[in-house]
Amino acid sequence: MCRTTTPKESEELFKICKNNTIEYYDVQIEFVDHLASLIEEQWKKQPETDFETALKKLGTYNFTQIKLQKENELSKKYNRLLWKYLLDFFSWPKVIMTLAFTLVLATTFKLVKNDIWIIAPYFGYYGALTLFVGYYYFIIFPKKFKTEKVNGKKFLLLEQLKRSQSMPILMAQIPIQIPNLWNMSEITFIQNTLGIFTISLLIIFFTISMFGELFYIPEKIKEHFKEQFPEFALK
Repeated sequence: MCRTTTPKESEELFKICKNNTIEYYDVQIEFVDHLASLIEEQWKKQPETDFETALKKLGTYNFTQIKLQKENELSKKYNRLLWKYLLDFFSWPKVIMTLAFTLVLATTFKLVKNDIWIIAPYFGYYGALTLFVGYYYFIIFPKKFKTEKVNGKKFLLLEQLKRSQSMPILMAQIPIQIPNLWNMSEITFIQNTLGIFTISLLIIFFTISMFGELFYIPEKIKEHFKEQFPEFALK
């Protein structure tokens, strides 16, 4: 029977996390699991080796390398998870809805013969949307999703979620710049059918994407967090 690390030895490995300033608990778990695997590999070859000796053989330099490796691996994993949820959000019904709203908006733009009747509501809408996104990010989100600490622990997963919530603020700025791009062309707004459809698509796409980022993704991350760390309560 292969020798494995005991709970007490695992506690010693968690102490190394503190000594190496590994602040995120999910990174600590990966770090401890990796060290335990390396120690257990030594025990397969030299079962008589005690825990302290096996630990010293790893060297403090390896601790730093393992820390950086695990942080990088988890960061990439969580980024993939965020993108997966965003793609899941854009299921076929959302795609059809996006195209339908795009056609309605493009038709409206085409029927309007005066640019001012398009530009004024356009900026009014995105001004209000930008204010809402800012209010959500700074006021609603911190109350709805506690991302700083959960039961005294910090999590890289929740930090990644918090960072991703700044994306809607940037996304809200992109459609606002569209009229500037339009003015750079020699063809006017109401003359360019392809341009009208493209800009209508961008407006609808970014609007729906923002709501996915603000509401759908946080809920999915919350579910994932509860599955991975059921011992921690995330409000």
